[in-house]
Amino acid sequence: MTGIIVLSLAMIAKLLYFNKLIGGKVSSVIELIISLFGAFMILHFLTPLLKKKRRIIYLIFINIIITFLILSNLLFYRYFNDIITLPIITQISMVGSVYSSVLNLIHFSDVLFIADSLFYVPLFKNIRKETQYKTGIKNISIGISVGLLITGFLLSYYGVYLLDKKQPKILTTFYDKSYIVHHIGLINYHAIDAFKFIKEEVGRNKSLMEDEIIKIKDWFKQKKLSAPDNPKYFGVGKGKNVIMVQVEALQEFVIKRKINDMEITPNLNKLIKKSIYFKNFYCETGAGGTSDAEFLANTSLYPIKTGAVYMKYPGNYYYSLAKVLKEQGYSTFAMHAYKPGFWNRSVMYPSLGFDEYLNRNHYVHDEIIGMGLSDKSFFRQSIDYLKKTRKPYYAFMITLTSHYPYDNTKPYNNALNVGKLKGTFLGNYLEAIHYADQALGYLINRLEEEGLLDDTVLVIYGDHYAISKDRKDELADFLGIGNMDNYMWVKFQKMPLIIHLPGDEGAGVENIACGGLDIMPTLLNIMGIDGRNIPMMGRDLLNSQEGMAVMRNGYFINDNYLCLTSDGVAYDIKTGETYPIESLRDKIDNAFMELDISQKIIENNLIEEISSYLVGID
Repeated sequence: MTGIIVLSLAMIAKLLYFNKLIGGKVSSVIELIISLFGAFMILHFLTPLLKKKRRIIYLIFINIIITFLILSNLLFYRYFNDIITLPIITQISMVGSVYSSVLNLIHFSDVLFIADSLFYVPLFKNIRKETQYKTGIKNISIGISVGLLITGFLLSYYGVYLLDKKQPKILTTFYDKSYIVHHIGLINYHAIDAFKFIKEEVGRNKSLMEDEIIKIKDWFKQKKLSAPDNPKYFGVGKGKNVIMVQVEALQEFVIKRKINDMEITPNLNKLIKKSIYFKNFYCETGAGGTSDAEFLANTSLYPIKTGAVYMKYPGNYYYSLAKVLKEQGYSTFAMHAYKPGFWNRSVMYPSLGFDEYLNRNHYVHDEIIGMGLSDKSFFRQSIDYLKKTRKPYYAFMITLTSHYPYDNTKPYNNALNVGKLKGTFLGNYLEAIHYADQALGYLINRLEEEGLLDDTVLVIYGDHYAISKDRKDELADFLGIGNMDNYMWVKFQKMPLIIHLPGDEGAGVENIACGGLDIMPTLLNIMGIDGRNIPMMGRDLLNSQEGMAVMRNGYFINDNYLCLTSDGVAYDIKTGETYPIESLRDKIDNAFMELDISQKIIENNLIEEISSYLVGID
């Protein structure tokens, strides 16, 4: 009995500590305790049927499994600010490629999760010393076992019921997985996730009902009919080359900011003065991270709710930016000096319409920083290649040097005086971004020297957030914010979006709320391409009256409000004052509808069908 109590308490303590580390709140304790006891009764239902020694072996096995789940999810949360789902496990092969990142995610205090293993040997010895415990009549043991199982299911179900009552859509959309764990615990979360995964796999080949397809088509029909006939900036970049640079972990808060009287991003600051700068460009990526950012920008579709499109749906038909430009006679290139199979790019890029994928096998690795070829060398070799290619071209470049954990600072050491932040996580990040800015400065200068800048539409944007939520206090201190609550945290999940047009046309700051979803429709307008027959979820930012960014967890931001859906609260985006969330119910429903439409399009490979439908509408 002592062994059962020790192991059970250890498991409960670890799960509660995990919840605390991922931001669990006191307000969710009741549901959590109910659900946790339910889960433990289910896990313990076999113990009355086992002999004493086998009970301990069984509970140690369960303890090891739970510890593995906790540590896996904790490391994943520190990197992605999210919880693992079964589809993400298909991406586990990439862990070795970011090995140094994983090591940097481990904290010394994590040893607490394996400290109970010290009791395993004493527990076994104790069994041999104790007299054999008689469990009683066999049918009583069976009765206890069945009682544990039924009571466990009822408690777990009640905890899930309470959560569903509080957040009706959360268990069907999984839009905020950490919130689910806060309320029903990690074990119940993974049980629901497994159920959802099996259900989705079984139903994957089922076709949508005809009325659902009609609703999706009607949404795009209304979008097409509401588009302006004479949009501003239409064709200002027609026939020009397009270079789009996705910069690793570039956040907006570094733009125009100084530290110790030094600009963090002097080259981007200079470019912004001559470009269209979207300062309210929010992170819309999901568990696919960098690959989601690529997908958003090149297809104007949302990421899927679990896993990554690049891993789950690489064989779909996508009416992508590269395909549209190829129809206009463009050569199309994806350029990223890393492993071709990472994020399944070698399979996905042909589906996105790229003629060639220049990966690490195409570059001379003459300067290594961090995970691979330095950004400066990458840009130099990429421009050398583009000079020899047929024009016009679309080159999609993905940088690498400023990748987490930002700890390889020697190559650009002391280029930026970060003062007291030297050697800290945030200080390393600022140094990494300062280097990335230098590399971008090289790219811009090289384009000017080669006479290419005025013949190119240049797009630069950040892919996703850089500072994880568990370091929000460091960020708040740097930004001079007293309390970085959820409102402030989400508000700062912005990246820069810069579009430079030939002759510096349209230079200025745009305040419209937007995300990666809006890049493709905005670019098509600039390139003089009518995109009304292309199924795009995003907006042309230069011709939209109202902006909106929808995050994969259901949060949305427009020009006036920031809505934290799962928290049940909304804020005035300018003042930070709370706003009645019920007044935004239509907008909330619309945000969820957009996510649902995009999900169904991807799951059912509907792009071609919708595009053909739109062509027939006047």
